[in-house]
Amino acid sequence: MPHISKRKLEEKYIRDLFGEIVFVFERAGRRGELKQVLNQLLTSTEKVMLAKRLAVIAMLARDIPIHDIAKSLSMSPSTVDIMSLKFETESYSHVVKSGLKKTDIGDIIRMIQTVGGIMPSMGKGRWKFLDDSLRKERIASRIKALEKKRKIGKK
Repeated sequence: MPHISKRKLEEKYIRDLFGEIVFVFERAGRRGELKQVLNQLLTSTEKVMLAKRLAVIAMLARDIPIHDIAKSLSMSPSTVDIMSLKFETESYSHVVKSGLKKTDIGDIIRMIQTVGGIMPSMGKGRWKFLDDSLRKERIASRIKALEKKRKIGKK
């Protein structure tokens, strides 16, 4: 029996796992429910992060300098630089071909840049404000639900 390295098994596991995730999204897309699935699956922070990644790719496609991208999206220049390297090696070719041509990515960029002052600044703890805000909303929502449940139980 040939020896299979632990790394090869891990890579196969990750490929298989990713395949299952893609299958869920494809099925949801065929049913017209992809937006609802993603909305339920992703946190607000993850949605912003994903939008920023798309915006970086779109801006790189327009030959906007790394420093300008980082500044306009309140991102670390090193993060944008890593994405730029992947862009240059065509690691985002499917994103550009399949996603960005069908979407007005300019709207996403403008929304990120003008989100009303709630976008976190750069540096350590930059997401703390947004995380704290979301945590407070979640707690308030749970308290309301419990109070409603108690009122219904008293009737």
